[in-house]
Amino acid sequence: MRRLSRENHRIRRTERPSRVRRGAIPAIPVALCALALALAACGSERAADKDQKAGSDDRVEAGSTATAPATPSPIDSSDPESSDPDFLAFMELLVSISEPCLKYEPTEEPPMEPPEEPDPTEPPLTPLPEPLPPDATPPPVEPRDPDDARKEEELSPVEKCDARAHSRRIAKALKGTPDPTPGQVKDVLRGLGYVDLRIHGPQRSGESVEFTLDLRLLGGQLCLSGKVTGTRIVTNPYGGSPEVACPDVRRLR
Repeated sequence: MRRLSRENHRIRRTERPSRVRRGAIPAIPVALCALALALAACGSERAADKDQKAGSDDRVEAGSTATAPATPSPIDSSDPESSDPDFLAFMELLVSISEPCLKYEPTEEPPMEPPEEPDPTEPPLTPLPEPLPPDATPPPVEPRDPDDARKEEELSPVEKCDARAHSRRIAKALKGTPDPTPGQVKDVLRGLGYVDLRIHGPQRSGESVEFTLDLRLLGGQLCLSGKVTGTRIVTNPYGGSPEVACPDVRRLR
């Protein structure tokens, strides 16, 4: 009997479940759960950001309007030079020839002493003109005397250098055409890039062929006259106001 009681007691002891403390959770499952929650939260944030970005892109695409191509400004038909397709190439030619001559452009020397500032307490030497009332008519501007506009102007050092460059290339091109006709001279000038609107002549004058080139650009005053006699080519540069044509300038010599 005592042996049986011992065996029963041993059986009850082995069948009794192990005790677990309340509230205790294994550490590894908790860490895995936290990691899963973090990944889920991160994934949801990325998805939300992606959806928000896609929505903003959709709104931009839906709200954007296609930009219409810029229409070129119409050519002023009243200006014959603007309607000439070769005139742009002619302007580029003048600029390229003038670039090496820019070294002759005078530079302004700075003053040795700074000018004295006027005393604000003293009245000005020249009285200031009184402003016109709002309803007053401004005085008319007197037009320039036509004879004064036809006077020959002095060329700048840059324009004199430009004239030498143009004369050299014209003489070189006409050298192979002795005793040319006016038509042949004009063909040579056209081949050099000079446009018809800036070529005056050529015309026969005795045994020579004479022409005039208008090489004025951006306020310049360079005109160039030429004479071809047999194989001899003579060019003369001079200055002319943009208000008159180059052949209408009253030459000094």
